[in-house]
Formats: sequence, structure tokens, C-alpha cells
Amino acid sequence: MNATSIQTPTPHRRFEALDSLRGVCAILVVMFHMPVASHWRDWGLVQHGYLFVDYFFVLSGFVIAHAYAERLKTPRDAGRFMVRRLGRVWPLHVLMLVAFIGLELARLWFSIDAATPFTRDRSVEAIFTNLLLIQAFNIHPYLTWNGPSWTLSVEVGCYVVFAALLLLAPRRWRWIGVVLAVIGAVLVLLFARRWMNTTYDLAFPRAVYGFFLGAALQGLWLRIPRLKGGAATLLEFAVLLAIGLFIAWATGPVTVAVTLLFVLGVWVFAGEEGALSRWLDTRPLVTLGRWSFSIYMVHMFVIVVTLIVARKLDWMPGGRRIDFGSVWLNDLFAVGLFVGIVGLALLAHRFVEIPAQRWIDRKTKPSSAR
Repeated sequence: MNATSIQTPTPHRRFEALDSLRGVCAILVVMFHMPVASHWRDWGLVQHGYLFVDYFFVLSGFVIAHAYAERLKTPRDAGRFMVRRLGRVWPLHVLMLVAFIGLELARLWFSIDAATPFTRDRSVEAIFTNLLLIQAFNIHPYLTWNGPSWTLSVEVGCYVVFAALLLLAPRRWRWIGVVLAVIGAVLVLLFARRWMNTTYDLAFPRAVYGFFLGAALQGLWLRIPRLKGGAATLLEFAVLLAIGLFIAWATGPVTVAVTLLFVLGVWVFAGEEGALSRWLDTRPLVTLGRWSFSIYMVHMFVIVVTLIVARKLDWMPGGRRIDFGSVWLNDLFAVGLFVGIVGLALLAHRFVEIPAQRWIDRKTKPSSAR
């Protein structure tokens, strides 16, 4: 038997290994934001954890192209697509925005900390840009409200461009997407002050770069022979090791190359040919992947509330990180904080994310399929 194979497309396939990796990346983003003086806080992989967000963009482009590239033929199809995509991100986004507004009202009414309510990144006008999901298009000079939601803002922008390209250039949309991706990378490289650590200002070029390379990859991955068996396992480990080492050590302009590594990673793990993919297909990791969006969306709220409590109880002697004087106690606290984040994420996933998705899916199902 040959060591390579080309598989037939499966339009409704769920890429479990890729989804599990998304869950792992969400954990690493949480670790990047967690203000606790733990053993792992200063690891390069955690210090540069902001780069794992770019995996989300690449994966999103790949999966969206796989699911919709052959289905968007008319403006009505595009409208249904946008409603369905918004139905997957907007309800939980609004829930967390409401939670942060509630926290701000607590500041106003009960003076829970020294921060002046409804100012700067928590301004009233930023509520409306967040509701419209335009907050990351260089409108504000900083992240606003639920900071991580900047990724939703620019990803929805990518959805709009994706749908428009399919309608206007159905035969050439991938090539145009690649050109846009290159332009996005160049803009980040030349104008972003911290290169790939750009959010509120050059976030959209950063997202376009990853999203449309992922979409272009989807058109190629079935045509590129993939290794099987032991060779596939070695390749999977090699790619993960390369990504981990790169993120741990990369700084400055070279960070722009992380998207290319994630494209390689998506290609390798989409086939699910090696032992590492089979491990990623196990139920705990697949479940983590399905909770990953909720984990990503709720974690900053939990961290902000924790910081308010920490300042009140003098848990931050240096003013920057929670520190109990023992790194082992700090580790234990960080683990407990993460458990709290996952617990809240599970509730959000079960009672908001999934019901909203199902309701939107029912409402947008073509009449012939109802």
C-alpha cells in the first residue's frame, strides 16, 4: 500500500482533531491572560500566547470554506450564511458585554474598586461599537469591554469579504483571497507597532491574513498527498514541536510567520492520519474543543472580577500579579481560577451558545428542508 492517499471530500465533516487543537489554543490564551505568578507564567509559550489566536483565524477560514464554498450562489444564500455565522458568535458576545456592563454598574453604585465607571475602554459609546461588532476596526485606541471579543469583530469582517468574493468572483475567489492575505501580512509587518500582537488597530489585516490562507488551503488539502501510519505520526509531532518552539522563542517581525506554521498544522491534522490525531479525537479533548469558544469568551470576565477581589484582599503585593508568596500556592490558585472559568464557560455553552445556534439554524433553514 502507498504511504500517501487522497480522500474524497466530505462536505459536512467535523474536523475533530482540529477542533481539539482549538481547545488547547484557547487554554493557552487563557494562560497568557492569567495574572498569577505561577511556575508557567514566564514560559515563552505562555508569554507569547497571543499568537495562538491566529490558529483560530486559519482554522475558521479552512472550515468556513469547507462548509460554504460550494453553497453560496445567490445574495439570499449569502444573507443566510451571515445570519447563521452571527448566530454562533453574537449571543454569547452580548451576554458577556451585559456582564461587563453589570460590573460597571456595580462600580457606579457600590464603588467596588477605584476605577471610574464608564470611562476609557469601558465607555458608553464603546457599548454600541461592540454591539455592532465593529470595535476592532481602529475606532478606539484600545481594546474595549470584553477585550478578547476583538477577534469576533474582525472575523465577522472576514465572513463579509468571503461571501462577497464568492458572489462576485466565484471562480477566482481563492486567488483573490490569497492576494488579500498577502496584503494583510504586509500591512501587519510594516505598520503594526508590535507586529502580530496587534488587536484594535490592525486586527483586520491580521485576521484576513490567517482566514484567507486557511480558506485557500481548503481548496488544496485534498489534492496534496498525505503521509499515513508511522510517517504521519512523526510529521504530526514534528509540526507541533515546530509550532511550539517558534511561539516560545519568536519575537518582533518574525512572528508574522506563525500563520504559515498554523496553515501547515491545519493541513497535517485535517487528515487525521497519525497517532497524535487519534489522541486528539478522544472525548475529553473533543469536548474541550467544543467548549473553546465559551472558554475564550468568559475568561476575561472571571479574570477581571478576580483582580478586583485580589486588590481588595491585598493579594497583589507587586501590583501586577497575584502572588501569595509561594509559587506552589500560586499554581494551585491558578488551577482553581481555570476551573472556575471552565465551569462558567460550560454554563454559557449549554444555556446560551447551543440554544442560540439551534434557534438560528431552525430559522435560517431553507424552506424546502423544513
